[in-house]
Amino acid sequence: MADKVKLGFIGCGGIVKSHLKQGLGAFPDVEFVGWCDLRPEAAEERKAEVGGKGTVYTDAAKMLDEAKPDAVYIMLPPFAHGAAEDVVLERKLPFFVEKPVAIDMKTAQKVADAVKKNNLLTSVGYMTRYRQSVQKVRDLLKSQKPVLLHGGWLGAGPKTYDGIGKWWVQKDKSGGQFLEQTTHTIDLARCLFGDVESVFAVAVHGRKERPEFFTIEDASMVQLKFKNGAAGNLYSACCLGTAGGVMLTVFGTAMRASFTGWENTVAIQTAGGEKIDIKGEDNIFALEDRAFIDSVKAEKNVGILADYADGLKATEIACAANESMATGKVIQLA
Repeated sequence: MADKVKLGFIGCGGIVKSHLKQGLGAFPDVEFVGWCDLRPEAAEERKAEVGGKGTVYTDAAKMLDEAKPDAVYIMLPPFAHGAAEDVVLERKLPFFVEKPVAIDMKTAQKVADAVKKNNLLTSVGYMTRYRQSVQKVRDLLKSQKPVLLHGGWLGAGPKTYDGIGKWWVQKDKSGGQFLEQTTHTIDLARCLFGDVESVFAVAVHGRKERPEFFTIEDASMVQLKFKNGAAGNLYSACCLGTAGGVMLTVFGTAMRASFTGWENTVAIQTAGGEKIDIKGEDNIFALEDRAFIDSVKAEKNVGILADYADGLKATEIACAANESMATGKVIQLA
């Protein structure tokens, strides 16, 4: 491969801005060749942030055929996945996709099957896996049994119902807070405790007066049974008037670890009395982007910590939770 990896983007919203600001924009071995968005003004904004490099498109297939990127970033809301992946898969290009990978299992499984069939290099935006705090706790858990974990995302929800705030509060667009936002904690739970066997969830509604198009839950509690026998409880809320935040507390047979904040700073206490504090990194997008670009250049995984198969499993857990909220039943995972 040439010294520089040529990148094309499908979806040019705010999350792309974070990737450009923290990582990709400063990488000397990256070349920006295409920006595709149904809103060309959004694509123009991202293009301007890298010095006007690349061409703006509103048709993803045309961008891939004309700009000829080496790899693609798919940066779309949950409901928009499917067609974008199809055009990338047809051309057998490596791709990075932001979480969650889909709003439903049919879409996610179709992509996962094609990725496996074509042995494609993929990365999913679960940047928390790249944090030293997470890797330390994961290493400690290798020498003991996982027991319990609990945590989630608690907040007030969107202040206005425009932009992302409009589709985020619609169940058929975002899939709900647990699928769209708490997905980071779902993946972190899997990363630390392994695969999930069953899911039971309870939804909370009617806590605040909402507009008619507000169809997601005000809050939820999701019980997880892991295949190794451990248990977890993940909660979400978007109706709180007091401080909430992002957190996860993990208990092993010889350790307690408490993650706090979006940056996942951790406080660890071992059974032997040792205390370990690790602050979360500020440049987390750069870490996951570096792993993807390096892997594209090497034509093999040389540092990607979450691939499409991981994204599929996180989506499976969230979809099972949504099914459980709707039916009141415990959902067994495949």
